[in-house]
Amino acid sequence: MNKILKRILIIVGIIVGVLVLAYAAMMLKFIYEMRDFAVMETGKVVDKIFVVKDDFSNIFVVKKGKKYIVIDAGNNPKTTAKQLNIFGINPSDVSAVFLTHTDSDHVGALSLFDSAKVYLSKEEARMLNGERTRFFGMTNSISRDDYILLEDRQVVKFGKFKVEGILVPGHTIGMMAYLVDDKYLFTGDILSLKDGKIAPIPAFFDMDHEQAVKSMEIIRDIPAEYIISGHWGFADYKTAVRR
Repeated sequence: MNKILKRILIIVGIIVGVLVLAYAAMMLKFIYEMRDFAVMETGKVVDKIFVVKDDFSNIFVVKKGKKYIVIDAGNNPKTTAKQLNIFGINPSDVSAVFLTHTDSDHVGALSLFDSAKVYLSKEEARMLNGERTRFFGMTNSISRDDYILLEDRQVVKFGKFKVEGILVPGHTIGMMAYLVDDKYLFTGDILSLKDGKIAPIPAFFDMDHEQAVKSMEIIRDIPAEYIISGHWGFADYKTAVRR
């Protein structure tokens, strides 16, 4: 009996060790690929668009009069609240949050915006209900369950804001870009910006890199003035999509 127990413990130990090594390798790869990020510092982007730096991701605030909407919800509630305070913005003043996708670095501070409506794509909901998983079979999660699901090309008119959701799968299955007021195109993590031109993000981060590259072609056909990414800054739209 003792021999059998020892063998079982050895096998369990080997399995645990392999999983730990695999996780460590993944984290090292994650850190290595992040060297390519070009996260913007907290400040004004253009016109009435403001950016908040939350660790290695950006949150974008769009202002009209005394109304605010937010694109993505960052990584850390304390950091986000502190950075928003630089502009004198109280999270309770935000009317709506539009999530490009549900990876943790884009939803981590969602709990701050408890007065806001939350929008995401209908396809991305499959990342939350367990139908599709991320790394190591883990499901994504957010702090709210009262979110509103958007169809591809659905337009939301929120006060004086006009927001069109554009499905661009690949990074996640329900990745959605948002065109605000027919001018500002927020692309989340479907692409990067290099030397002012759109480019694929590292394949390591994508659920389906081939599909992500195809989705970049959708981005090329959207009339906008500025293209604003989740981790790689912003650029003039026409310059960014020019082949």
